[in-house]
Amino acid sequence: MNIQAQTEPSGAARTVKPPAVSHQLAAFAAGLTYDALPASTVGATKRLLLDGIGCLLHGTRGEPGQIAWQSITRLRHGSGEGPATAVIGGKRISVHDAAFVNGITLYSVGVNDIHKDSYSHPGGCVVPVILAVGEWLDAPGTDMLPAMAAGYDVMGRLGRAVGEAHWARGFHPTGTLGPFGATAAAGRLLGLDAATMNSALGIAGSQSSGLKAFQSDGSLTMIFHAGRSAQNGVEAAVLAQQGFVGPGAVIEDPQGFVAVTAGGSPLDPVTQALGQSFEVERTSFRPFYGCTLTITSSGATAEIMRRNPGRAGEVAEIEVRCHPHIIDDVGNDDPRTQLAARLSLEYNVALVVHRGDVVVADITEQDLWEPGIRNLLPLIRLTPDPTMPHWASKIRIRFKDGHEDRAEMFSPKGDPENPLSWDDIVEKFMRIVEPLGRPAEARIVADMVGDLERHRGAELVAAINAVARPRQ
Repeated sequence: MNIQAQTEPSGAARTVKPPAVSHQLAAFAAGLTYDALPASTVGATKRLLLDGIGCLLHGTRGEPGQIAWQSITRLRHGSGEGPATAVIGGKRISVHDAAFVNGITLYSVGVNDIHKDSYSHPGGCVVPVILAVGEWLDAPGTDMLPAMAAGYDVMGRLGRAVGEAHWARGFHPTGTLGPFGATAAAGRLLGLDAATMNSALGIAGSQSSGLKAFQSDGSLTMIFHAGRSAQNGVEAAVLAQQGFVGPGAVIEDPQGFVAVTAGGSPLDPVTQALGQSFEVERTSFRPFYGCTLTITSSGATAEIMRRNPGRAGEVAEIEVRCHPHIIDDVGNDDPRTQLAARLSLEYNVALVVHRGDVVVADITEQDLWEPGIRNLLPLIRLTPDPTMPHWASKIRIRFKDGHEDRAEMFSPKGDPENPLSWDDIVEKFMRIVEPLGRPAEARIVADMVGDLERHRGAELVAAINAVARPRQ
């Protein structure tokens, strides 16, 4: 055989084929270190972590978290003793069950974070993993921070790749992207190498699931998606660590995630500027109640009502002008469940008019049927305007005396273009945990997250548990 004839001439330039997309993303997640994170990324990660913990603590007062906790204890024949804490129950259980219960508890609260480019809420999927695995391993804060950043990056990048096509097919991105982000976070804390992380992400692809059918009736599967994502991420990472093998090209395979769920969207967003720009800095904080598609309407309505205090009973008409996609997704003038209310544009506007300002926390069942809110719903008219940016809203309120007031919002407070500071996040955190009645303990948690480099996972979860612990 003439080997020389089958090789390139000496000195010829060789074309080196880059690693497959899945492998590049896995290698990034596995190898991300604290020292590689810019200071702005560390700051954003800490703010998102504290924000998620605040939602988790507030959620301990709600029914979805209680249902998750009761279901797990029933399935496991009692809570038992494990290495990770379900905050709502105050008991240590298995790591993946703690991630599940904490994920549902956190995501049940309608003020968690939003990654708009991916249409997902990464905190509900990634933060429970950081807490559960971080407590199990007693991981240092300098490992927890890059693990969290890696989880957000994987979710955000995959979400930007599949984009609107994914959403339009009826997938709920928190449920479909969540297992990938949760796996990246868990795998980074477990110290998986690049090949094992790639296998773990391959396993996560077969756990990727979540349908938007909940929007039709306000059912709780939306909340379930975050808990299951967190649980599946822990399982995928541990399975891979033990030698279970997943597909090596789960992202770009012709029968892989992008092709199946989005019809073969471009893959460039997955690896573009990988390790140079971080999705945690593209994530929005939700300063008040609602969903991704309602908060600009709520914010603009609040501006009007602050200029017209005490006039909710004098409202004659409310017009909401927004992109038609917003109306298609969250137009609902008669929500019958608390989750349906969160996803209702009309309800969120009426809630703000009735309260006179936006709400920092969740609503109650009593709020759902509050006559002052219900009486406003028929007065709200949604006007589709395809020229409007996807997230923006323009509000016009006409009062019975003929006076009109208008406001618009394109980038609400909390967006990367209009960010919340650390002090803003601490203020929000203290407000939403206030009903738990432990302000001193809550302040300890905030201080610990702000200086996480000096703390460890078990210590942080113990401090969180001290806030949630019922008073005797």
